[in-house]
Amino acid sequence: MVITTITSKSQDQLNHEKKVFVSPEGKIFFNKVSPVYFRVATSPEANAPSYLLHSEISAKYSNPMYFDTEGINTLHSPSAVDTSTKKVIEPKRDVLFEVYADGSSPVTKVIISNTKKFINNKVTYYGKNIQVNFPANDAVSGVEATYVAINQLPYKEKSQNINFLEEEKAYYIQYYSVDHVGNMEKANSISFSTDFTAPKTTLSIIGENKGKVLSSKASIKLISIDTLSGVSQIKYSINDGTEKIYVTPIPLSVFKDGDTKLTYYAIDNVGNIEDVKVISTSTAKPEENSGASSYSFYIDKEAPSVSFEIVGDVFKGKNLFISERSKFQINATDEKSGVDKISYSQNNPSPTKSYAEPFAVTGEGIENISYAASDNVGNYALAQIQQVFVDKSVPKSSISFVGKQFFNRDTLFITKDTKITIHCIETGSGIQKIEYIADGVKELYTSPFHIEKDGFHFLEYNAVDNVNNSENLKKNIFIVDNIAPQIIYNFSVKAIGEKTVRGETYQIYPSNAMLYIAATDNATGGEHIEYKINGKAVTSIIPVKGLVPGNYEIEINAFDVLKNKSSQVLRFSIED
Repeated sequence: MVITTITSKSQDQLNHEKKVFVSPEGKIFFNKVSPVYFRVATSPEANAPSYLLHSEISAKYSNPMYFDTEGINTLHSPSAVDTSTKKVIEPKRDVLFEVYADGSSPVTKVIISNTKKFINNKVTYYGKNIQVNFPANDAVSGVEATYVAINQLPYKEKSQNINFLEEEKAYYIQYYSVDHVGNMEKANSISFSTDFTAPKTTLSIIGENKGKVLSSKASIKLISIDTLSGVSQIKYSINDGTEKIYVTPIPLSVFKDGDTKLTYYAIDNVGNIEDVKVISTSTAKPEENSGASSYSFYIDKEAPSVSFEIVGDVFKGKNLFISERSKFQINATDEKSGVDKISYSQNNPSPTKSYAEPFAVTGEGIENISYAASDNVGNYALAQIQQVFVDKSVPKSSISFVGKQFFNRDTLFITKDTKITIHCIETGSGIQKIEYIADGVKELYTSPFHIEKDGFHFLEYNAVDNVNNSENLKKNIFIVDNIAPQIIYNFSVKAIGEKTVRGETYQIYPSNAMLYIAATDNATGGEHIEYKINGKAVTSIIPVKGLVPGNYEIEINAFDVLKNKSSQVLRFSIED
C-alpha cells in the first residue's frame, strides 16, 4: 500500500462548517476555534428569556471566549445549594457544568481486505474481491463522515466499503474525515492497480518435433505471461499425481506412451488462477484438437523402417549379383513423424551421402552399400550394410562338333549324327541361358543337338548370365552331308552273253575281262571303295582282274570322308 499526501493533482476537499454538536447523551461539543458566549435563563424551556453573561473581572477574555483545553472543559460555582432547601450544602462543593472543546481532526486509516497484495515495479496490485474500507477515529466529538474521491472525480461521502470489481485498472484514491464540530482532516491518498485476469500459459516443445509428433528426447516448456502483477508460479501434475511447481522443462522421458496426462496452470502474484490445461498422449497419430484448453500429441520413439530393393538386373546366389545397369533403391517409412532423411555410402560403414533417387553401384565385384534413415523428430535407424556383387563380365560361349566332321576349304562338313555342343564360361553371376538360332528358328540350348537336314546351314548363338549380361551373337556356317557317294562300275569288255541262274539273269564276260569300280560324291568327296568277291576278304584293288570262270557276287561299298556309305551288289559270270 502506498499512502501519500495531497499533491497538485489532488481533488479539492469540500467545505465543512465549524459547528456545535450535541450528542444523543446531551453532551455539548464546541469546535475549539469557535467563539463561545454564555447565557443564563430561569427556565429550561428553549424559548425562555436568556441573559448574556458579562465578565467584569475577565472582560478582555470573554464575549467571546475560547476553550483552552482539548476535550472536557468545566464551568463551576464554588458552593452547591440544595435545590429544595436552598441552603448551601455542607461540606461545600463545586457545581460543575461540562462542556467539550474539540480542536483535533479525525484520523482515517485504509484497510484493504479479501484480496492479495503484490508490488511489481513500484506498482501495488490487488486481486479479485478487493474491498477498501476507510475506518476513521476522532477522540472528542467523534467522526461525522468520511469522504472519498476516486481518480480525481468529486469527493463523495462513503457510506460503506468500496468494492473495486467493475474494472481492471489503476486507481488513485483521496480520502479524509470530518468530525461533528467541523474539524476536517487533511486529505491522504492511496494508489494501486487491480488485477483480475489470470496468467496465460503457453506450451512449446524443446527438441525435435513435427506438428504434434514429438521426439522422446524432447521436453515440454511452459511459458506463462501476466502483464500486471506478474506470474507467481506454474503448477503441473502428471496423471493426476502430486502437483509440482514448474521450474525447468519437463522431459518426455517421464511420459508413458499412450496413457500419460499432463495438467498445468499458472497463478499470478495476487492469486488469479488460470483454467487448468491438459496435455494427453495418444496411441495413434494425433489430429488437431479444437479445444482451447487441451492438447494431444504422440511421442515417437521408433526409428524409420528401412529396406532396399534392386531395380533392374538382380540374381541371388552365393552373393547378391547385380549388373552395372541395376539401381540400388532405398525405401524408408515412418508412420508417425515421417521420414526426414535417407543417407547412404559405398564402401563406407557410415552413410554420408543424401539419398534422393535410386543410384547405380560403381565398381566391379563385391561392393558394400551402407544405408540409414532418420525421421522428423530425430529418431535414427541404425546403418545397415548390404553386400552386392557388381557383375560386368559377359559370358563367353563357343561351339564344338562331336562326331563325323570334315573341313575342306574353310568349310565344315558334318552329318546328321554329328553332335553340336555349345560351351560357355561365366566368371560372375553364372549362366542364365544359352540360345541359338538354327536356320532362322530360335531355340533354348539345353543339351547337344543334331541338325539332320542336308545342305548349307547358318547357326547363331549366344549366352546370357543371371544379371542379363549378354554376349554378342556368334555365327557358324557348316554343311550337313548325309548323302553317300554314287557307285559306278564298268567292264573292260562287252558281255558275250547271258544266262539265268535260279531266276536271276547273269551277264557273261570272257575270262580276260577286268572290272573297273569308281564312286562320286557331290559334297565332301574323298571317296573310298571296298568290295568283297563271293563273301571273301575285303579288298580295295582296282581294277578287279584275273577272274576265273564261274559265277560271281561282288558286294561293293563306297564311303565319303564323312563315312556316308553306299552299297551295291553286282552279279555276273565268267566263261572261257
